[in-house]
Parts: sequence; C-alpha cells; structure tokens
Amino acid sequence: MKNFSIWSIFFIVLGMITFGLNWILESFSEPIVLLGSIFLFTGFVLSFIAISKKEKGSVKYITLTTFFIILFLVTWFDAFQVLRMMTWIKNII
Repeated sequence: MKNFSIWSIFFIVLGMITFGLNWILESFSEPIVLLGSIFLFTGFVLSFIAISKKEKGSVKYITLTTFFIILFLVTWFDAFQVLRMMTWIKNII
C-alpha cells in the first residue's frame, strides 16, 4: 500500500464523516455537503491515480467501491440533497 491508496481512503472517510454530520444536523447545510462532495471526489481521484500507478494492495479498489456505494446511498435516502447541491453550484457559477 502506497501514499495514494492511503490518502484516498483518508479522504473517503472524511467525506463519509461530513455527510454523516449533515445527516445528523436537522437543517441542510450547503458548505458541509460541498466539503463532503469535495472529499469524496478527491478520494476517488487519488484512488484512480493509485490504480494507474499500479500500487500494491486492494485498498484502492475498496475506495472506488465505497465511493459509488456512498453516492448511491445519498441518492437513495436523500435525493433532493443532490438536486440542492447541483442548484447551489449552478447559482455560484
């Protein structure tokens, strides 16, 4: 296991924590969801880099599957959260 694999799992865990924090809070918080999305996407990119560099270990694959599972669960349980985030990003740009 090398640096990119370790950093990818670290960012995926941070993304899960921030999404969990937003779920615990009663109101929707755009900065927390944005930060969680950035953490998840960063973990995904680092995992992809680890795969392309052919690092040893299977953590990079666990990170990829976790990324898709988290996105599926967020979409399944709170579909409007994805819509809010996309609208919020569109209004910023």
